[in-house]
Amino acid sequence: MFQAGEIFAIPPAMDGKRFPATAVAIENSSLLMVPRNEFLALMESSSEFSSLVLNRMCGILRDRAVTVQIMASPSAEQRIATVLLRLTGEINGNETKKITHRRQDIAEMAGLSLETTIRTIRKLADKGFLKIIGGRIFVETAEHLRTLVR
Repeated sequence: MFQAGEIFAIPPAMDGKRFPATAVAIENSSLLMVPRNEFLALMESSSEFSSLVLNRMCGILRDRAVTVQIMASPSAEQRIATVLLRLTGEINGNETKKITHRRQDIAEMAGLSLETTIRTIRKLADKGFLKIIGGRIFVETAEHLRTLVR
């Protein structure tokens, strides 16, 4: 999942090969497409741009490592907990994080069926690890979820 202002599809810009995935906007979006030759020229001429691209690549690599961790988790609860921790980021004090992603999105990130994801989220809510209000998922503390992935 990419956020506003993030760059993506760096590998094909670097090596000219096809991108290994399909990007789909889940809300109205505007994109800036930089042709490969201009991208490479920017990489060569601007250390600031090169640093930005390398930092983004490191972030993507870390995200992929988390994805491997999710897929290696033996239980649906662990997979869902890891995805929810990834989506909530840091929770400070009395802050409650609303998960804006659909259950289908969470299922795909966890490598689970939609039905299993729905059942697992309900189970986590019943255990008090999260709340479901008006069909939306809210996480008040990450501690309970972290105990599942340790």
